Amino acid sequence: MPEDLSLNNQIPELSNLINETGKKVTETYYLTFSKFLAECGLGEADGPVPLEIWRGIAEAFADSSGYRIVLQAEILEPIDGESLTYRRTGRLEVASADPTCFVQPAGE
Repeated sequence: MPEDLSLNNQIPELSNLINETGKKVTETYYLTFSKFLAECGLGEADGPVPLEIWRGIAEAFADSSGYRIVLQAEILEPIDGESLTYRRTGRLEVASADPTCFVQPAGE
């Protein structure tokens, strides 16, 4: 089998693996952030969490994990004829945090 065909067969599998991993990471850290905010007394019942707090959490998490963190806002539009019902039409990046701490393995 030519190498190009083999690679083309692996692309959908790799894409699915990346999507599943992204979903798991998102779910894990959503729960982690929710618990952290609740412990700080910042829950849904207290109203929206200020963006400054989200930025601080994102910066700390980026530094400790090495991940680039992107904070996004959902773009919603009302659904005609239904009161207080919205549909998501997209997302907008509102802030991001890049890791500022780099760890170099010993001996390099």
